[in-house]
Amino acid sequence: MNIDVTSRGFTISDNLNSFIHEKIQKITKFDKDISNVKVVLLKESRAEKVELIVQSRGRVYISKRYSSVFEKTLVKAIDNIITQIKKAK
Repeated sequence: MNIDVTSRGFTISDNLNSFIHEKIQKITKFDKDISNVKVVLLKESRAEKVELIVQSRGRVYISKRYSSVFEKTLVKAIDNIITQIKKAK
């Protein structure tokens, strides 16, 4: 599985990068065919946005979430992707 992390407007820390990779691995428990995951982090004036695009065989799952902290936002986006995968199966 290929994980592509992009940050807009700031430089991502090593701790955040490793946190992202660790949490993304949870998705593979629900769909073994995931080939590509794109994570886009965007820092806005009062919120931090996470866009999560997961490509599986024949399917694309997309989640966009806002919160005050990237870690919390990422967990919400992953939970949303897992819900989408469960509905699709």
